[in-house]
This record gives sequence, structure tokens and C-alpha cells, in this order.
Amino acid sequence: MRIGLIGAGKVGTTLGKYLSEHGVSINGYYSRTVESAAKAAEFTGTKVFDKLDDLVEASDTLFITTPDGEIRKVWDCIAGKKLSGKLVYHFSGSLSSHVFSGIENTGAAGASVHPMYAFSDKFTSYKKFHTAFLVAEGNETALEAFSGLFGERLGHRILRLRAEDKMKYHAAAALASNGMLALFYESQLLLAECGFTEKESRELFAPLVENNVTALLERGAVSAMTGPVERNDVNTVQEHLLALPSGSEIYKSYCALCSTLVQMAEKKHPERDYFFMKQLLGGTGQEQVPET
Repeated sequence: MRIGLIGAGKVGTTLGKYLSEHGVSINGYYSRTVESAAKAAEFTGTKVFDKLDDLVEASDTLFITTPDGEIRKVWDCIAGKKLSGKLVYHFSGSLSSHVFSGIENTGAAGASVHPMYAFSDKFTSYKKFHTAFLVAEGNETALEAFSGLFGERLGHRILRLRAEDKMKYHAAAALASNGMLALFYESQLLLAECGFTEKESRELFAPLVENNVTALLERGAVSAMTGPVERNDVNTVQEHLLALPSGSEIYKSYCALCSTLVQMAEKKHPERDYFFMKQLLGGTGQEQVPET
């Protein structure tokens, strides 16, 4: 492979550095600005291309690592060039390989790839990229070549996806990453009302969050769950609801999350009857709950 990268942001720079350090041939970078391409090229020990045509001609494999909104534009720019026999990949979590409209007429093969990885910094993220899972879909020829490089040669686990499921997959990833951050933030807001500082709330939650995530990853969400919903402690959940401003966003979040917890609890404890818990969460939080 002779890989050319279009886009010199966090993803492109990380991939270029990671692959070059593992002996993969990287031609260099083309970017919207020569300055960003030059920085990425210097960091990875590769070349700067000031013309897209030159990068395409010099490469048998193209990695499009631009923001999602630019991928279709990049494809439109290169679709009319000599692509026969080339491999084209983009690295968007939300867009499928269908963005390569008409690729079958160019003689190229394309696929979309999403590294399940947090690209936090352009110049350091490559150090732990070996831990990334890669989710891919697209043309079989492109997928086999990608698996040969990242799977067989570099040892990554590669999971396949259907193109029509790409947006659903991306929504799941967003919930698992930023959704968790939103939940943590809401928890901090509640503690702020109790008089805790932001730093104190982080320190207080740290053991709880770390232990929960460890249990989740080791045993799965259903097995790891604890708390009043799992115990079917309707009175405590009712008291929680009474303590929250009725109709507020945090109240709605609590009800929605507890409703999901009920579904999980029913799987974990099929012998328990969660009728009153579901009734409480589906109501206003003011219902009279039977004594338990």
C-alpha cells in the first residue's frame, strides 16, 4: 500500500503517525490549508501535497480523514480522476460507504471505517491507537485489504457493519461516550444544589464511576446493575422523584433512565414483579405506593 491522506486533523495525523511507525508506506498529506498538511507531514516524516491530483496519482490507497461534512465534497473532487484499482476509505462514524456515489463506475473500491477511539490530541493519540477497535462496511475488496493491514498485520479487531445501520451505530457510540458525560454532568448539578463544588463532586463520584465501569466491562450492564430499581425499592425511587423539581429536565432524565433500569432488572430478576415501579415511573411521582 502507498497511502495518501486527505485531511490533516486529529484522525489523519494519528493514522499517519501510527502507520508510519509500524512500517506502512505513507505518501503524505493534502489538506484544505497547506499549513496543516505541512505540520502533519513534518510530524509523520512524510510529504506535503499542494495539489490533490498529485496525491491521488501517487497513492494506491486514499484515506479521507476530513470532518464528516467535507467527505462528500472530497469524493466529488476525486471521483472524476483516475481511480481504477485504487482503494478509498473514509473514517466517519456516521456516514456509510454510500457517500461514495458512483464508485463502481470508477474502478475503485471503497469502504467506511470508524475507529472506536477517542482522538483527544493530534500529536499524542497515536500512542494508544493499537487499542482501537475498528468498525467497517463497504466493498468486499476494500474490506479485505483493510483487514489485511489493520487486522492481520497490526492486530486490531475489526467488526463488520451493514451500511444501513451506520447511523444507528453512531447514535449508540454517542450515547456510550458523550451520553455518559451528560449523565455525569446532571449528577454534578444535583450535588451543586447540595453545596458541593465541581471538584468535590468529581472526587466523590470517582470510586463509584470507576467501579461501575469496571463491572460493566467485565460482566455486562445487566449483571453489573445495583441500586433501588434493581432491588425493586419503590419507596426510595418515589422519594427521589419527590426531591427533584417535577417536570424539570433532570426529573425527566431520572424517569427515563430508571425506566430502562426496570427493563434491565426484569432480565436480571425475572421472578420479581416490577409493576408498581413501572407505574410510578410512568406517572407523576406523586402516586401512593403500597407499603413494602
